[in-house]
Amino acid sequence: MAKNTNKTPQNTAQTAAKRPSDKRNLKYGTLSIVVTVIFVVLALVVNGIATSLSSVYGWYTDMTASGIFSLSDAFREKMDDLLSTEDGEPVYLNIVLMSEEDYFSSMNSLTNMVYQTLKEVTAEYDNIELIAYNTTVHPELAEKYMMTALDTPQLSDVVIELADENHNAIDNVPAKKYSIDSFFTADSSSGSYIGYNAEARLLSAVAQLTGQSEKPVAYYLQGHGEPTLAEASDWQEVLELAGFEIKELNLSTEDFPVPEDGDCGNDIVIINSPKYDLLSTQEISEVKKIRTFLGTNYGNMIVVEDASSPTLPALEGLLSEWGLGYGGSVTDDQHSVSSSGAAKVIADYAQTYQPSESSPSMATQILSRTFGGSDPGNTTTIFGTPKEVLILDNSQIVQGMNGSASSFSLLKTYDTARTRRTDGETITGSATMLGVSRMVWELNSNDVSFVVAIGSADFLSSEYEGSCANRSIMYALLNLMWDNVMTFEGIDYKAFDSSSLTVPTSAATTWTVVCVVAIPVLIAGLGAYVYIRRRHS
Repeated sequence: MAKNTNKTPQNTAQTAAKRPSDKRNLKYGTLSIVVTVIFVVLALVVNGIATSLSSVYGWYTDMTASGIFSLSDAFREKMDDLLSTEDGEPVYLNIVLMSEEDYFSSMNSLTNMVYQTLKEVTAEYDNIELIAYNTTVHPELAEKYMMTALDTPQLSDVVIELADENHNAIDNVPAKKYSIDSFFTADSSSGSYIGYNAEARLLSAVAQLTGQSEKPVAYYLQGHGEPTLAEASDWQEVLELAGFEIKELNLSTEDFPVPEDGDCGNDIVIINSPKYDLLSTQEISEVKKIRTFLGTNYGNMIVVEDASSPTLPALEGLLSEWGLGYGGSVTDDQHSVSSSGAAKVIADYAQTYQPSESSPSMATQILSRTFGGSDPGNTTTIFGTPKEVLILDNSQIVQGMNGSASSFSLLKTYDTARTRRTDGETITGSATMLGVSRMVWELNSNDVSFVVAIGSADFLSSEYEGSCANRSIMYALLNLMWDNVMTFEGIDYKAFDSSSLTVPTSAATTWTVVCVVAIPVLIAGLGAYVYIRRRHS
């Protein structure tokens, strides 16, 4: 029997009516979804690749008015000169980070800005290499950059060192280690950052490493019964490690050398435990010479006395012009070095250290630089045979024209200390052991002088090294006096843009709702509408 292959008219009509609709749904529905997914995935992939490449090769557009994120032509010209010796041999450098690159760049806005500059520099010059250590996992990698036993490099520090052609560090040339704030210029009064000074910082480091810059001089005063430089080996060691050239100077028979243009502001005069006063006569006035050194040459001064020092009216008068002075001897039975009675007292960081302040004081900034921004904890600062340092009213400071000045306590004792005043009265309470006066000769300029008064003759004693922060704090002070930034023609700090775009809270809320809710809902609604129309077409 023959098989009936004929279809009924009804089945044929249903098949014919259903097949075109299925094809349209497949064509317009599935294809649309596939194309959309491919487009989104492609956009994400391209964006990821572009972001990675821009991070590696520094692809960006610098829209700042001062060109903060770009190397200036003047910088390139100066760096080209510094990266070759007089014989034409190339100079090789390593820029070393104390943390891995991703961590360093994302630490905060300051490290990110510096990181972008370092990447641009290493991309520009083949003989400069960026090296990143993970010193958290491998702290031994940071040991060679320590100036003292307590001077642990921070994760945000930047080290610049000379290297050979294979970028192995040259060990006989000390590296230059900088805290992250060293790359920025701060306002003299508020302490807030007003500009980016990375170009001058990098050029200065290279100039010093290659011997193309002169060292600042530490003039060690003689002629008043002070210990000789040979007898003050602790001072000599610290000053040399800090990069200073040391010269003994007797102002009764000599004068400070006349500085050349651009050489002012970094030299120091050190008056260490004098037994006799400065000369101040019509014929010879050491006071006048030092006053000129500080006020005209923008130099710095460190004065050291202890409880055995006599009263020195001329020196005291000079210090008072800077808002500083000396009082009586200090003891503290409850906070003194073990087994030494009350002869060596310990400083209380809590008297000045307040890292939570939104605008930290200069004292806080110095301690923060010493301890890397973390709480000093149990680290001690010791003063032997201590003598109180007086912080006078700032109105007594003799200021220059258009300048600003302030004196402040850097290190103070605990409240349990007792100070025996010169009139025989004993006062209980915190006493200043190290005071600092800071003079900005012209507002927002680089002409800054520091005067430091220390109430202990053995502050830098090698006996304390490794067990207290005395030397670390002195290195921080010396770093302020010689900020390691040289003057280069055409190179200045790049001011941060003062203009900003402000959006009211109501407008910000409106735009948040529009971008986060309204637009996605609108797109989803349009997608659903198209999908429904196509499905039923």
